[in-house]
Amino acid sequence: MIGVSLIAFNRPAYFKKLIKSLEKQTVEAEYHLFQDGAVNKFSHRLKARPELLNEVQDIFDNSKIESKKKHCHQMNVGNAINQFEAVEFMSKHYDRFLVVEDDVILSKDYLRLVNILADQYLKDDIFSVSLNFKRMCKRREIDSNLDKVDYISLHWWAEMWSSEQWLKVRPYFLEYYELVKNVDYQQRPSDKIKKLFHSSGLMIPQTSQDAGKDYALYKAGMKRINSIVNRGFYIGESGMHFNPHLYQQMGYKYQKPFEFKSDEKLNAFIMR
Repeated sequence: MIGVSLIAFNRPAYFKKLIKSLEKQTVEAEYHLFQDGAVNKFSHRLKARPELLNEVQDIFDNSKIESKKKHCHQMNVGNAINQFEAVEFMSKHYDRFLVVEDDVILSKDYLRLVNILADQYLKDDIFSVSLNFKRMCKRREIDSNLDKVDYISLHWWAEMWSSEQWLKVRPYFLEYYELVKNVDYQQRPSDKIKKLFHSSGLMIPQTSQDAGKDYALYKAGMKRINSIVNRGFYIGESGMHFNPHLYQQMGYKYQKPFEFKSDEKLNAFIMR
């Protein structure tokens, strides 16, 4: 059985769209909601309106998803801790699992296809597989690239990991995690984090937990594989790292279509 972890906080409008897309999936899965809390654990400041968090939980509870469980923090621990604990739980209960953020829509064949992709490639030096959210070909080239994949360096918002590969990467991620686990995530020590990254030759300006994963993969010598054509649509134009102008400027507004009739019969991918 595929395990799916849903990383959520206080955006019910986005989360509702994600859940609707998950209700349409063509294969069964077990879903786990990992939700951060409203009051910051370290500063005791209110980070979100509790009613928004309750609305997210209600959407999950009332969904048509059959197999589901909630893991909700009483306090706000920050995105790094919430995601780390989600991955730790999932890796102990599933051989492979998806980490899905709350501001995406997935095609109805996403889970089936990403599982096929994992069967083919999730081994050796491949850390994760994904079906992309920003196609890596021209629009007129979509049809000829529906079964193509390639190596990428960036994370996406619905990656499939294996527990075995996570154990290889985990020690390096802990180097980052030690710097953020006891502080307000929004006040994380950026200078120390950048120093850690630069000490291994990874010259990136970001200090988010996503960057922490990039660092861990770099240290472990592992890669990601992604489809050339997207089977998901990123809807998070307003959030921690995006605003409507940046969302449009980076091209996320123009990633349709992301569902294809031929995907119903697609049973293998090939490297571009």
